Parts: sequence; structure tokens; C-alpha cells
Amino acid sequence: MRYIIYARKSSEGEDRQVQSIDDQINFLKKLAKEQNLEIVEIFSESKSAKKPGRPVFEEMLSFIQSKKATGILCWKLDRLSRNPKDNGDIQWFLQERIIEKIVTSDRNYLPEDNALVSAVEMGMANQYIRDLSKNVKRGIKSKLEKGVWPNYAPIGYLNRNKKIVVDKEKAKYIEKGFRLYSKGNISIEELTDLLFKEGFRSKAGNKYHKSKVDEILKKPFYYGVMLFNNEYYSGNHEPIISKELFDKVQVVLQGKNRSKRQKHFFAFRGLLKCEKCGCSLTATTKKGYNYYYCTNGKGNCEEHKRYLREEEIEKILADCLDKLEFNSEFVEIIYQSAKEKKDLDKTYTQDVLNTLKNRLNLVATKQERLLEGYCSKIISKDVYAQKIKDFQKEEADLKTQIKKIENKNLDETITLERKKKIFLKACYAKKEFLQAKKEKQTKTLQNLLWNVSIQNQELAKVSFKPEFQVIANEPNKHDFCKLR
Repeated sequence: MRYIIYARKSSEGEDRQVQSIDDQINFLKKLAKEQNLEIVEIFSESKSAKKPGRPVFEEMLSFIQSKKATGILCWKLDRLSRNPKDNGDIQWFLQERIIEKIVTSDRNYLPEDNALVSAVEMGMANQYIRDLSKNVKRGIKSKLEKGVWPNYAPIGYLNRNKKIVVDKEKAKYIEKGFRLYSKGNISIEELTDLLFKEGFRSKAGNKYHKSKVDEILKKPFYYGVMLFNNEYYSGNHEPIISKELFDKVQVVLQGKNRSKRQKHFFAFRGLLKCEKCGCSLTATTKKGYNYYYCTNGKGNCEEHKRYLREEEIEKILADCLDKLEFNSEFVEIIYQSAKEKKDLDKTYTQDVLNTLKNRLNLVATKQERLLEGYCSKIISKDVYAQKIKDFQKEEADLKTQIKKIENKNLDETITLERKKKIFLKACYAKKEFLQAKKEKQTKTLQNLLWNVSIQNQELAKVSFKPEFQVIANEPNKHDFCKLR
């Protein structure tokens, strides 16, 4: 069997804790040599896997599809993918034996393996990215609540030593712009021209577009309030204008612009497609009811003449979620069984850890005695130098082993809890969907579904996110004996 090596490191900086590409390749070459594996090509790239579209990854898949290799060596499974689309490609290649084996630093993946395991692991890698995004957003929100602006300073301010300070050169133009516009006798275009003539320019010395001036006039940041994701926060930065002046400008702006018609919320818009032409389904309101229909974007589909009530769509989607209903008792039994097995393994692992820690303490004691012997001139300088070097290496090796075992225990615990969470989410998906408000229904479906298509006002096809698709495909979800 011929193998390729695939190494990846994110260019966005989210994977700084992951080994470098060179380290990954060196490790995998060594692993290949130990297992006597033939390497025919090496692929590497610095690009995040949270979205599809990695050029080297696509090149690698084409290389394998052309049967130049049938095995992959990679550091971890999440190096291959962290998004549902690429997960599906890898899963399909394994299922069709286009890929016959994936070798990683801690285990192997084969076509005959339980597809549920690798699908859940890949789904967890995707979830890691989503959790990471949540953590970043949480950090940004924490800064905002403390009055700290998390982005680049707006025009009129500067970033200095992690603080936002007034740019005295441009602040005077900002203040004058607000003051002039508040009188209501000047247009934004005229104001833009006037400020430019008086010296209000970009860093490159260019004139700001009138849309930028309009944006400045609408930004509450200039009177001390930060607007971020439609939420307002009190800022620690120094205001350039007063709130009274800002409010006057908003009155003028509202008087010069028609208020936009508020858009109606359609819970399932963007989630449905027409099976016949592939276009998205849009929605409209007629006589108090919401209807969905094909956009007919290609101009050759008759389905756009068929209108489907939102209540019917809700029933269709709810019926789809029946495919995810799982025996919750079975989930709990398997979870407890896995937990008990882990507890048994934990006892053995703790014994190993205790042994390693005792050896570490012994090495420390030996170093102290060696130092005493050297200070007492019982041991020569050369002997001391060589021995202390050996002890330090042994100490470093022991600490590495201890850290690896402790991290592995933590990872296994997190993995087990996440797997249970995925199965329970599938169990109660339909109930959660039917009891939720429209906004919550949208989020629930986005988390579960990959694609839903409608034809002749009926469900044509449905596919779920990879980790849930495997559950949907299981024919014996309600048969406890067969599942066991």
C-alpha cells in the first residue's frame, strides 16, 4: 500500500499549540519508517480547515482519487478537516475504499471501522472551531463590558498601548462635521467636500467618500457609547462630541432619509431548496399567512408557482427529525459502560503516574546527592558534568511522559461527554424544534441539517450534518436488542 503525508497548520493563528508543519512531517516520516510504510508524496499547507476550499487538500484528494496512493498519514484527524463538507469527502472515500487506511499519531482508521466513531470525531473537530468562535466572542464581550473597544480605533481616534486615545489632528474635523450637519442646512456630499478642502484626509492623503462621512455621523462612539453587534456599551474612551449634539444630527439624518420598511422574519428561509432546479426557496406573507416558493432563479422552473404554507413546512421538517430519534436509554447505558471502563483504565493509569512521579522524585534526590558529592570533592568535575546532564535528560523525559498521560486522560473525558451530548441532542431534536420559538427553530435546524429540498410541495431529500447523518442512517435506533 502506498501512502501520502498530509500536514497542516492554521495560518489564522488559532492552532498555535499544534506542532509546526516540519515537526509533523518529521514525526510522520519516523512513524512510516517504524511501520515500514511506503511514502509516495508529501502535502502540506498553512490554512485553516474551518471552511472548505483548501487548495492543497483538494490536490491531495485528487491524487488519491487517481489511485496514486490509498493511505494517508497525518498528525491528528482534525489536521484533515474541521468542517462538515471535507468531513463528508473523507468519510465517503473511506466508505468506498478509495482511502484504505488513515494513520495518525494515536490510532488508525479503516473502511470497516464503525463509521459512527470517525464521524463523531470529525464532527467534534468541527465543533471545536465553533466553540473557539464562541470563546473569542465571549472575550470580545468581556472587553466591551469593561468599556474597552476590541477593534481598530475609528477615524478620530488612535490605538496607543492597548488604549483608544483621541487623534487631535482629525478629532477637530469630526467635531466640526457634527456641528455643521446638526443645523440641517447642508448635505452630506457638501459636508464631505467642505471637510476635504479644510484638510480632512485619509492616511494616504485621499478624500473620504461621502458614505464614510455618513457612517461617522451615525456612530455613537464619538459621544462615548460603543455599538457592537446591535448592542450598546459604555466606553472608557474620551468623547469628541456631546450626546446632545449627536442626537441633533440623528434627527436631521432621519428627516433626510426615509425609514426602511421592517423586514418580516421567515424562520425557514435560507434552509430549503427546490429539488427540480436547485434554487433556494424564498417566502412571502399573504393574508396573514407565510408562504414558501421557489425563486426560479434560472427562469425555467414551474415550482415557483406552487406556494407552501409555513405550517406545512414546519410539519415536513419535524417529520425529518424523526430520523434522529434514538433510544435514550441505550445512550445512557453505553455512556455509563464507557465511563466504568474509563474508571478501570484510570486506576491503571494512576499507578503508572505514581510510578513515574516516584522516579522523578528519585532523580531529584540523586541530583542533590550528586551536588553534595561534587561540593565535597568526592566526585570530579567531569563526572559531575556528565551525570548531571544524564539526570536532567531523564527528568525532562519523565515530565514529558507525565504530562502526556495527564493530557490524554483529560482529552478522553471531554471526548466521552461530547459524544453523549451529540446523541442526546439527536434524541430530543424534534421535541426541541416543536416547542421552540421561530428564531430558536432556525438555529436548531442550522445545527442539525445540511440540505433539505422540496418538490411538488413535499419533501424530496434531506441530509444532516455528518455527525447526525450517521445516526439518521442507523436502521435499528429503536430496537434495543439489535443496538446492543
